[in-house]
Amino acid sequence: MVMPFGTKATGAEPGKGPAKIDFDALWDKALRPAIADLGFLPVRADRDAGSLIIQAMIERLAISDMVVADVTIPNANVYYEVGVRHAAQKRGCVLIAAEWSKPLFDVEQMRRLTYPMPEVSVSDDDATAIREKLKEGIRDVMDFVSPVYQAIPQFPGPIDISKVQTFQDVAAKVARIQGEVTTARSLPSDQASAAVQKLVDTYGDDAVAVPSVAVDILLLMRDTLQWDAVLKFIDKLPDHVRRLPVVREQRALALGDGGKPLEAIAELEALIQVEGDSSERRGLIGGRYKKLYDAAPDTQSKISYLNNAISNYERGMMLDLNQYYPANNLPRLYRQRKRAGDETKAMTAARLTVLACDRALQRNPSDPWIRPTLLGAAFDAGDIPAARKILDEYNQASIPPFQIRSTIPDLRRAVSLLSDTEDVADLAELLGEFQRLLDPNGTTTAMAGRRIDAQGARERRFPPENEVVVAKRIRNMLTGTASTGVASSAACGADILTLECAAALGLSRRVVLPFPRERFRSTSVVDRGEEWGRRFDAILAELGKDDIIELNLDGDEDEAYAATNVRILDEAVQMAASTETRPLAAIVWNGLVRGGSDLTDAFRQLAVGRNMETISVLTL
Repeated sequence: MVMPFGTKATGAEPGKGPAKIDFDALWDKALRPAIADLGFLPVRADRDAGSLIIQAMIERLAISDMVVADVTIPNANVYYEVGVRHAAQKRGCVLIAAEWSKPLFDVEQMRRLTYPMPEVSVSDDDATAIREKLKEGIRDVMDFVSPVYQAIPQFPGPIDISKVQTFQDVAAKVARIQGEVTTARSLPSDQASAAVQKLVDTYGDDAVAVPSVAVDILLLMRDTLQWDAVLKFIDKLPDHVRRLPVVREQRALALGDGGKPLEAIAELEALIQVEGDSSERRGLIGGRYKKLYDAAPDTQSKISYLNNAISNYERGMMLDLNQYYPANNLPRLYRQRKRAGDETKAMTAARLTVLACDRALQRNPSDPWIRPTLLGAAFDAGDIPAARKILDEYNQASIPPFQIRSTIPDLRRAVSLLSDTEDVADLAELLGEFQRLLDPNGTTTAMAGRRIDAQGARERRFPPENEVVVAKRIRNMLTGTASTGVASSAACGADILTLECAAALGLSRRVVLPFPRERFRSTSVVDRGEEWGRRFDAILAELGKDDIIELNLDGDEDEAYAATNVRILDEAVQMAASTETRPLAAIVWNGLVRGGSDLTDAFRQLAVGRNMETISVLTL
């Protein structure tokens, strides 16, 4: 009998199976008696693998009349011993598992008997039910042929290579495809799309026939940020490949990054129901909720999405403390939630992240996600020397765009949550260097935002006392995005602050006004004080005539400002094209959609509709 010892965690979903199993009780009360009832002498593999030399263990597996292996939980020793038996004997290997268990993929494909196991311990009634179920089942399957002997009819005798030539052909082709995938992954982003399409056109049939080829191409599409292509490619795969957990995970990623986070969450939850929970899957769900939190238009939605993000990351962290991905995301989210005790939790999660990264380095020094995780931890701690060291290592490596683009939002979040000090400005400069790994020529920023609040305003959107701190946040945003130019209007508040910061950083500026400048100055600038008017005048005086666009619109003001939003985005796209940069949109606001017409949120939605990356800078 090959099985775990002692009481072990199962990883079963609550309500689907017990959290633990007492395997010793299962052996004593059910399995041993059932095997004896069949006329065999039941012998359990030694508890301490170290006390049984490998030769003796293999001898037992090879010469026993029957080997029964419990695969309820994925135990490495059990899996290895099943493999030895499958190769050693043509018949007499029986796999058993609790009815609710989810073995790993290769073992899941093999025939196995299931038995009821509703509780941690084994009651007398449970033991009777298990014995009866297994006795009948074992009789039926004990003479089935091992998968090894089924696949290679000549085994274990001399193998006729001509009979397995298909494998050699497939292996050679897979090696060639993997080499081409590696080459395509190292190409600049503007060349990667064509290279990926060529791979799909050339090896599409192989991807259908050989799942590993499909997975290689999918991961390449992910790393080159081709989310629409991922979904189309998956839809063409046969059912048995589409059902692979790794394929379903990539589909969820594509849905989430393609603007469908709720569908992505549903896909991942369905995968967990079928394949079981994991740290990675909970982390992916947490990431989708984090995106929903960032885009939520109202306070209640933000609270709900933030709590869901935190709870899924916490679940992922607790499922496997060796996995750094969920723990890495928690410090920033705790600090945004700001409940009592959240700062302590943030510090604990940060320490766990570093420890998990240290363990991961020992297990797999080539793990590509350790560096970005440690970079995020350095930003969280405001540790500039550590961040500088990791960034220097990045500059010497070839990094997929997907990895950079996935890391940047977390670094921005870390910068926004730190106190507004010189250290934050230094981190913003490092972030700008990191951004240039993705955008070598930098970016161009289209900006819209809240006006400064009027005296005695009932709703706080941009309180005057926050002007200095918001100006620092805007400057850090422009620095951290490696912005080379700004397009915006010039109203009091966010617009003027952005234009002033852009001037201080030496960026190009373009101003779009819905009305002649005198009318705009009187309606959208000096109504909050003449000081804003002087700053407005100074900005326009510094710009050339081609960088001041007066639309001279008539009629409804809201319609005029809506048209201005469109033109700002158009100008940013035009500026980006002329400088070979990437356009993105910045929204300086309180993060909440106000009732009625909200022109700032309308600007954000227009940018999203154009597939432009959007960045929020908070005024509160």
